[in-house]
Amino acid sequence: MPRDLSLEGKKDGSELTASPDSHTGDTKATDGDGYNEFTIHQEDDEPRFGAFRRMPTEGKNLSDIHPYVQSLNITDVDSSTALEMATFPEHERCSKEKFIYRLSVCPELSLGLFSTSDLDGLVAKTSTYIHARSPDSATPTKRSALVAQVISTKCTTPTVTDESMELPPNWQSGVSPSETRGHQEQGRTVVVHSLAALPDFKGRGLGQIVMKSYMQRIESSGIADRIALLAHDPLVKYYEALGFRDLGQSEVKFGGGGWHDMVYDIANRGAGL
Repeated sequence: MPRDLSLEGKKDGSELTASPDSHTGDTKATDGDGYNEFTIHQEDDEPRFGAFRRMPTEGKNLSDIHPYVQSLNITDVDSSTALEMATFPEHERCSKEKFIYRLSVCPELSLGLFSTSDLDGLVAKTSTYIHARSPDSATPTKRSALVAQVISTKCTTPTVTDESMELPPNWQSGVSPSETRGHQEQGRTVVVHSLAALPDFKGRGLGQIVMKSYMQRIESSGIADRIALLAHDPLVKYYEALGFRDLGQSEVKFGGGGWHDMVYDIANRGAGL
């Protein structure tokens, strides 16, 4: 579940900017196992899912890691699992099996914050660097490591439920239309299962960067009416500062319960409410 990021740095409204490393047009690099590496885009007027974006570092003390946002997919499952293990207590962690499921059935609902480094860089000392990949074929000595992430699915209820957090049985063989567990493609609520940032960079604002970028993407995409998540008492004000409403005690029992239902209303924002 969303981690304590209240000390993650300043709250500002900085917009995404193009990476200074961006190439003209789209560039795809493929490794020996056949997967496509990051697609790098030039700056344009609207952020796109999958776009490689360098984040502004002014005022955030990020000049040594230069983070950028990138959509996640199944090839990132080991990095996502390692980040989860580094961030959450065992009883609140998402299992690797759930990461495989969520990054297979709805990868477009997840977002990662990456940092590129060689073996001598600061990021190389983190727990996710072992799973890092080269950002493109032109820089084989550097690797892009996951430093923060948002992992989500969709549901048909207005808040997070225990069913929305479950793994449908035998999902690889197909899920029945009547199945209420796990991702619901027809749902209009995006359920955030994990907002995590590496503890190595606590105080850098990485959690806010990836969450604000994520909220902007979901809002502009038109695929949902709201974003819902669970938070413990100390984090309620943190999420309220991001625009979420506290709906009170949640009925969810995951991780021992004691959660608050937090909702960010997209539909009402568009109506000026």
